[in-house]
Amino acid sequence: MSMEKPTKESCDLTNIDIIQGGMGVGVSWHKLAGAVMAEGAMGVVSGTVAGPVLARRLLDGDPDGYMREALRSFPDQDIADQIKTKYYKENGRAPEQPYKTVPVFNANSRGLALNLNMVGAFVEVWLAKRIASQKTDRPGPVGINLLTKLQEPTLSALYGAMLAGVDCVIMGAGIPHDIPKQLETLALGERASIRFDVTGSNQEHQLTFDPADYPYLQNRGPLNIPRFLAVVASNTLVTRLHRNNYPPSGFVIEGPTAGGHNAPPRDKSGYGNRDIVNLDNITKLDPPLPFWLAGGYGSPEMLTRAKENGANGIQVGTAFFASQDSGLDPTLRTKIINEATCNGVEIKTDMLASPTGFPFKVAQLAETISDDQVRENRKRVCDLGFLREAYVNGLSDNGAETIGYRCAAEPQEDYVAKGGNIVATIGCACLCNGLLATIGLGQKRHGSSEVPIVTAGDNLTETIRRIVGRYSVHFSAKDVISFLRSDDKQP
Repeated sequence: MSMEKPTKESCDLTNIDIIQGGMGVGVSWHKLAGAVMAEGAMGVVSGTVAGPVLARRLLDGDPDGYMREALRSFPDQDIADQIKTKYYKENGRAPEQPYKTVPVFNANSRGLALNLNMVGAFVEVWLAKRIASQKTDRPGPVGINLLTKLQEPTLSALYGAMLAGVDCVIMGAGIPHDIPKQLETLALGERASIRFDVTGSNQEHQLTFDPADYPYLQNRGPLNIPRFLAVVASNTLVTRLHRNNYPPSGFVIEGPTAGGHNAPPRDKSGYGNRDIVNLDNITKLDPPLPFWLAGGYGSPEMLTRAKENGANGIQVGTAFFASQDSGLDPTLRTKIINEATCNGVEIKTDMLASPTGFPFKVAQLAETISDDQVRENRKRVCDLGFLREAYVNGLSDNGAETIGYRCAAEPQEDYVAKGGNIVATIGCACLCNGLLATIGLGQKRHGSSEVPIVTAGDNLTETIRRIVGRYSVHFSAKDVISFLRSDDKQP
């Protein structure tokens, strides 16, 4: 269908001094993002595993009614009703009842898998905007964070977020060179595609998403194109993306002290000077692009330093992670704050925990997956599949490659039978299930629950102690913004 060319969103990101980090699975949720936006900063929702998060909140009865309210605003009510009918359980499921399963993504996913993921992203963005607008007439922008390495859900999540009017897309954990072009393609209602990485392939593989498959588009005009910020950790990647025919709108320059997935160290001995981005090169880009600094920048003195070094501001995750507005399970939040204020919490860069192969920051807390014994005792299962690796497992009669899927966190014998190296499974954790448990949505299995995995930046203890000392253990996202913009600087 013919559409007029869309225009960029009107928001000016260069005026944004603070970007709230897009943390994990549902830690950066609508309530946190909305509270941050109300203070004129950029709130960010996590688009990772958006479908299962929506499904499990509905299965828990959606006690505050937010999920159902957002579903009523989704443009295609047939899809919204399909999801509500399948997953909403009035009064919620019994405490020990397992969550109903959701479709596992693959390269050819259609129907419910795409719909649930698309609507999950829509719900988070729509609710963040609604919450912010209730607090102020001039909210900051809303962004959505996705991992480049999680390829199969990307396009449907982007489209769902765009339907809700997302202002900015933020992506790291890979090289998101084809995303800016696809945002424009999706805005026009045209078929979008991104490269699909398949281990052992000699052929080119693509993932596609076509908005024309959805009837509500027939009477819609073009969508706005969100800004795009690439999360990068090297000058080489900045240069490559800047020279792209469709460059990003700006960069988040992330250091190795940031929480979540980190870029691998450039030296086998560990992180060092080679992992520090030369900011002089960033400021000399022609044409210039705005940038924000992340990883250990969650303090007022670091906000000042970032601006002195030419940055527009900072991206902060850890401080918001521990606030009352985050999606973190409340009991786990209390435990983390108590540990941080009393004894301190060690943060370990775990080179083995993530099936993606990227280093992953893990907070060392009892009764979480950071405990080696807890990790070993967990029965291996891969039933969400977002971090699976696609690989060639044969050829069809016409010579086309057939694709299989494996995950280093699945049962070892299954992984090896699919051609995987057993070494990759040693120490590997199931991030999908662990991160859902971190926000109180862990699966129940045979009377036991999935165990959380907590990720945070290296400065967790110092940050929490400073903010708690100023505001109390019940600090909010608003308090974090006030702290970051304050004169409470340390030498």
